[in-house]
Amino acid sequence: MRDAIEQGQLDDVFVDAASDPPYVCSYGAMVAHVLTFAAHRRTLAVRALDKHGVTRLGWGDPIEWLDAAHRP
Repeated sequence: MRDAIEQGQLDDVFVDAASDPPYVCSYGAMVAHVLTFAAHRRTLAVRALDKHGVTRLGWGDPIEWLDAAHRP
């Protein structure tokens, strides 16, 4: 992705031959898809856990956990 961004190739397309049926997608669309659905799924999971009493996760933002791991 770094190369695609640096070289201005986010609109370039590729064939996802692993899908059934294969489909054509741009690099930019794939990045947006992965980021959006990862965040959406994380939110659904955290809300479901919260509903069942696991409340210490907040919104599940990993930055809070990572920051806490680096505090003295």
